[in-house]
Amino acid sequence: MKPRTCLSIGNTGLSAVYDAVDYAKSKDAEFIELRFDMISETAPSNNAQDKSRNNPEGYFHKDAVLPEIKKIISYAKSKGIKTIGTNRYSSYGANGCFSFLEKQRLGKPSGLEIAEKGARGALEPERIKFLRATIELGIDICDIELDILERKVIKNFIEFAHSKKSRVILSVHDFNRQIGLLDAVRFYLDSSYFDADYFKLADTVVSEEDAESISEKNIKIRSIKMTDETAFPEFIVFGMGEKGRITRALSVIYGSYLAYCSSPYGITAQGQTTPDEFYKTVGFLEISA
Repeated sequence: MKPRTCLSIGNTGLSAVYDAVDYAKSKDAEFIELRFDMISETAPSNNAQDKSRNNPEGYFHKDAVLPEIKKIISYAKSKGIKTIGTNRYSSYGANGCFSFLEKQRLGKPSGLEIAEKGARGALEPERIKFLRATIELGIDICDIELDILERKVIKNFIEFAHSKKSRVILSVHDFNRQIGLLDAVRFYLDSSYFDADYFKLADTVVSEEDAESISEKNIKIRSIKMTDETAFPEFIVFGMGEKGRITRALSVIYGSYLAYCSSPYGITAQGQTTPDEFYKTVGFLEISA
């Protein structure tokens, strides 16, 4: 049985997503991830005129794109493919990551005070409001950030998603370094506290020791989940970067729920491989184990 995979789609327009769904189906992928921050019609604008007083984040007018997104979601459902909606903050992952418990210990601010100061006067950023709109359209899962959003935003978003029969991934990324084992566990416990359905942690691999630590985090988090399968969310823990490629395969072997693969339109994160390359690596590692 092939491991669970998700085709991550960016670097293209909405009209191309239908072909990407067909490609995902042909490669036995169970999920597609719509990287709205990397799809031409839904990415935030860099045009100064678009960054008006009422639209400080430079976001498009969502009502213009929602009908097409609804068609894409329906098309994916007809093919048996589940949809994940992701809409990252532009500078996300550039600074160090801290769990809520660690922030409290260090006296660090949380959420918008750290990352999203552009959304003045609004607790919930426009990009998160957009994900709410996709939930109304029937998207299966939304991915929001655990480490930069305000606690109230996270809590309210998950409650809303669950009321609409959608699920939520709480994710943490660090594009510069590794997240230590203790912090990884803290983040996982945070995600359980918020009643997330999935927890995702992706940090950066720069050495062989880093790659080994990814497996260690998977094993440790799996041991926590096994104490009570229903109390803890599924987890997805892997390393980014070219040296992190192998960790994407190792992670599913050590318990991660799924792996993200590239689409025909390219990668959306360093270290992604095609589904065929990913399946081949997993098969090789399983035989070698």
